[in-house]
Amino acid sequence: MYSCGIRYFFVVEIIDTSDYYYKAGFVRQNSMGAFLDKPKTDKNNDQGVAHGTRYAVASMQGWRIDMEDAHVVEISMSNEPPFLNWSFYGVFDGHAGNKAAQHSAENLLKTLLATSQFAQIVQRLNRCPGVMDATTLSLLEEGIKEGFLTLDCKLRERHESDEDNERSGTTAICAIVTPSHIILANLGDSRAVISRKNQTAFGTEDHKPFLPKERDRIVNAGGSVMIQRVNGSLAVSRALGDFEYKAVPGLEATKQLVSPEPDIYTIVRDQAVDEFLLLACDGVYDVMENTEICSFVESRLLVTSDLSSVANQVLDACLSKGSRDNMTIILVCFDAAPKVDPLAVKKEEEWKHKIHHRIQEIFKERGRKQYLDAEVIMRELGAEVSDACPAGTNIHAARSFIDNILAERDADDKESNEREVSPSESASSSEE
Repeated sequence: MYSCGIRYFFVVEIIDTSDYYYKAGFVRQNSMGAFLDKPKTDKNNDQGVAHGTRYAVASMQGWRIDMEDAHVVEISMSNEPPFLNWSFYGVFDGHAGNKAAQHSAENLLKTLLATSQFAQIVQRLNRCPGVMDATTLSLLEEGIKEGFLTLDCKLRERHESDEDNERSGTTAICAIVTPSHIILANLGDSRAVISRKNQTAFGTEDHKPFLPKERDRIVNAGGSVMIQRVNGSLAVSRALGDFEYKAVPGLEATKQLVSPEPDIYTIVRDQAVDEFLLLACDGVYDVMENTEICSFVESRLLVTSDLSSVANQVLDACLSKGSRDNMTIILVCFDAAPKVDPLAVKKEEEWKHKIHHRIQEIFKERGRKQYLDAEVIMRELGAEVSDACPAGTNIHAARSFIDNILAERDADDKESNEREVSPSESASSSEE
């Protein structure tokens, strides 16, 4: 049982339904609910190889005032067996600040490895290398849960000594990839999705307050679920941090209004059918269903081997589809992942040529003086090119391509204007 120190909190005002929090009493919201005039679309990328798999990470601030997502990739969980060929991935979607997400990304793995259960796993696997029996898998589940609860207590200690009095929280979606298994830990509404050949995509279940098991815990702790939120305020029912919702005296951590206990999923790897694993925050899944994102990623893998490009295209498509949140995605490709197909590459080139040609026609029809942005272009294209669009996103798949065409047009216009101005400037100089 965990009995970290507690503080009290009550909700006095409700204002904005679009974010994790409504404004609540004396909590400083740190720009929650505020958006930029235009999105920040620069991406942070990383990619590499990990024990026979390939991975890529992409993150983008988007419309939000601040970037509150964090992530972690550890190709090897340890420099020594048995964790030398185990990889760890995690995405953390912060809210009301970024401290909980950043601290979790930096410290979760070391907290897991420090548990007694992981120490027992080391002993068992060193005695019988590679044998992941039921006892070892059970220890893994127990150790992950123990690690999350321990990390939450450490976050509370930081929170109570924080001079800024930041009250942030974070979701977490993590994966441990071993040679034989994929172990997923889910806390909140970020999500893991696994694509397998000729099978329905597997996805973790989001922790939402309106789910019966979550609602029961919230009500039993003296809270309520209003407009699908904890006490009408918080949109997730499990998280690290968010200590205003973990303040009921006498209740252990897992029975508070907001629980820090993750759900654990254990999947046996199958090299013949495992295609790829996706870990992403709700900024992605708010606008793309599991099947949609799997179809889109598959279509991208057929035309490029650059995993960072694939991850970036997912974020661009989500932005185009209306996501206004920070976005982070980790893509891990297994042996059975789709490979580049020359026929698919040819179709992609034809599709892009058709779009480029039609955009040039729109430029001529509208005239170069008329302002044209990507949204206008996409509405103009409409159903004309949708049949040829990659699966999963329709015309939104073309967003980054259209942006590039418009950027080239703007550069050409700027150069043309400079040439037009130059002769008059030269004449003026001559007269003087």
